[in-house]
Amino acid sequence: MINHRFAMLIKVQQQREEKLQAQFINAQQFYQQTEQKYQGLANYRTEYILQSQQQGSSGLQSRQYNQFVSFIGKLDQALVQQTKAMHQARQVAEQRKQTWLEMQKKRKALELLVQREQTAALQQQMKQEQKTADEYASQLFMRRLALEKSAENS
Repeated sequence: MINHRFAMLIKVQQQREEKLQAQFINAQQFYQQTEQKYQGLANYRTEYILQSQQQGSSGLQSRQYNQFVSFIGKLDQALVQQTKAMHQARQVAEQRKQTWLEMQKKRKALELLVQREQTAALQQQMKQEQKTADEYASQLFMRRLALEKSAENS
């Protein structure tokens, strides 16, 4: 009865929770990918500068130096863009995590409500059964007493 009333609602909550969890996992994976891209760009920039310094120790022409500065500028712009993408992906992942955890909390609260309702219904049923058993025992006692009195009178 109570299970039947809330079973569908709990099932819907679980499905929503699973969907939100999957969205969080996807967002977290995307964040990790953007972080890896950032690290890859930063490492490439560092390696490029080191290689250029080694090559430049023998001297650079002005055209080569201008190309170097231009390319480093482009790498810096890419790092800035990737940083923004990484921060945005982190925010999205955190929002999805919070939404998922809120849904999980709602589901658990609903399950707790159902459990309390079931416990209350079971206690009520046990109380009613005890009352019925007490009434039966009382009636049985009264019959025996009546039988004993009628046996004494005869």
